[in-house]
Amino acid sequence: MKKFNVGLKSFAIHTLAVLVLISAFSFPAVADGNDDIDLEGLKYIALLASNGKYVCAEDGGGGEVVVNRNKIGSWETFEIVLVKGNTVAFKTTNGRYLNLEDDDDEEIEAKATKISKYTKFTIYHLGKNKVALKASNGKYVALDDNELEADHSRVKSSSTFKLVDLEDNDDDKCTLTTKQKDNGIKLTWTKPDKTKDLIGYNLYRGKASGKQSKTPITDFPIKETSYIDKNIDMDKTYYYVLRPVYKDNVLGSASNEVKVSFSHQIELRAEAVEDGIALKWHKPYYSSNIIGYNLYRGTKSGKQSATPITDFPIEKTSYTDKNIEDDTTYYYILRAVYKDKNLGVPSEEVKVKSNLSYRTIVLEIGSRYMYVDGHRREIDPGKKTEPIIKNGRTFLPIRAVIEAMGGDIEWESKNQKVTIFYNDNVIELWIGNKNARVNGSRRITDVAPYISDSSRTMLPLRFIVENLGCEAEWDGVNKRVTITIKE
Repeated sequence: MKKFNVGLKSFAIHTLAVLVLISAFSFPAVADGNDDIDLEGLKYIALLASNGKYVCAEDGGGGEVVVNRNKIGSWETFEIVLVKGNTVAFKTTNGRYLNLEDDDDEEIEAKATKISKYTKFTIYHLGKNKVALKASNGKYVALDDNELEADHSRVKSSSTFKLVDLEDNDDDKCTLTTKQKDNGIKLTWTKPDKTKDLIGYNLYRGKASGKQSKTPITDFPIKETSYIDKNIDMDKTYYYVLRPVYKDNVLGSASNEVKVSFSHQIELRAEAVEDGIALKWHKPYYSSNIIGYNLYRGTKSGKQSATPITDFPIEKTSYTDKNIEDDTTYYYILRAVYKDKNLGVPSEEVKVKSNLSYRTIVLEIGSRYMYVDGHRREIDPGKKTEPIIKNGRTFLPIRAVIEAMGGDIEWESKNQKVTIFYNDNVIELWIGNKNARVNGSRRITDVAPYISDSSRTMLPLRFIVENLGCEAEWDGVNKRVTITIKE
């Protein structure tokens, strides 16, 4: 009997030792998720496995999942997406989800592009900040040779993980901003709070939100805190994110995403000069398809005419608008004109007030009035005579214009001759004759003066004013002639 008791006691001791050993490597099976862990308070986490390494979605998602990282970077960062209760999905930084392939699969990958049955995991709180993850196949996720397998029917030490809350851990995050330049898209960012072992920055570009390429747009990390991306297409929308790069090529957290559309937006400048409004702009970096520029003018902000101020696109990068009134505020925009006749995006509007140091006379085809320094006068009082276009030239009874300029005019009916006097200039013309004299020298006009049906003497306007030292500018849009008289 004594031997039996001794044997029984020895058996009990050995049994107890085995149970203690088993308990060291196994947890009681759990039936339900435990609400001790506040999943709603979590957004970004890392998973620390039982081997002391972090779970990593290679390339930020899209392939295999490994458990061999010593530090937390973007590939080791997951967004917790709440599904229901303690059931969640783990979203990688490039928008993929941790998943099983099907009901018979046990390997955890990061290939799913949307939440489904196979991307759902139930989190069980085990206490002491440890959790277990049950996959859609009803098995617990466990560490297996630096990979994750959902193949445990009960929780063991290899199927426990620590959730590391990264919500407040944004010391490696940058703020990214963007601005269109004439030679590309300029991106600027702030330095992260965490600068130890920082070696540069990676920029990632995509054509859809959240769909940036896995490969950065530069071969090596960018050393500065700004970069101009020139490898882009016109009239396309791009989405960028940025990540700090630390020693050993460990990536920091992704910045905010920025969206920008690249188009030919040209910087327009304007200033009042003595003979009009001088407008200047630069030729865009991407200008091989541009054939010219259209300028649009208005007297109210945002109310420019739909018709450009010139008949044809301006080929140069400057223009002086002389068809204006003094002491008037104008608003201009400019658009590039392409080979296919399409127009570029409007420039920023510029505002300028005219300050002329000369006098102007403005006449319009079909109007019996003219404007002398902004004041309306009838051209041929009581006769209703209007400027007309004949043979491509503007004709009008010239007396009113010459007298408004401060000159004189004489008519010799015998010789059908008109003589114009202005300052030291004398012009002689004959009805029906293209021959003329200017200050005694013979000149040829391209059209001859004539007498209208209303018995008014009609003279070619441009020939006269230009030979008197003035300028005549034709506005084809409004069929308007502006004579500039310099004092």
